Amino acid sequence: MLKQWRLTTTLVVALFSSSFCFADEVAIQQEAHGVDYVTGGIGSEEVDAMESFKKQFNLYFLFSEGKVGRVIDDINISIVDSKNQTVFTLEHAAPRLLLNLPSGKYQAIASYLGSEQRYRFTHDAKKHQRVILNWKNKIDEDTVEPTVEDAAAPEVPATETP
Repeated sequence: MLKQWRLTTTLVVALFSSSFCFADEVAIQQEAHGVDYVTGGIGSEEVDAMESFKKQFNLYFLFSEGKVGRVIDDINISIVDSKNQTVFTLEHAAPRLLLNLPSGKYQAIASYLGSEQRYRFTHDAKKHQRVILNWKNKIDEDTVEPTVEDAAAPEVPATETP
């Protein structure tokens, strides 16, 4: 009986620690150009963790594909300013990316599976801004069942919201 209790306790502790560690992996980081950022949003724990950071950042990117807007990861993104100077770069970004940029004119250059998108935008650092980059996919989407998160992120071309 004691052996079974120890096994059960060990499993419960392992389950709790793995979910906490998973959410803890979403943390504020700083990239080479000095820009603070957070990337994550794979799984409900990371989505919740990302939500807790939103108010600390003024720019939010969401990466998706297809008509139903399935979230995607492994995005390489660079952001250049109006003088074509790189101000932010990140390889292997997750579906959601939060960062702070000063006010200015920028171009985001993002690539996913060899397909590149460029998006020019004007950013006001005093406002929260959202940019959605969506890649068309080549699979037959009628055969894919959308998940709850997929349904929440319909295809929208790259946009800005105040």
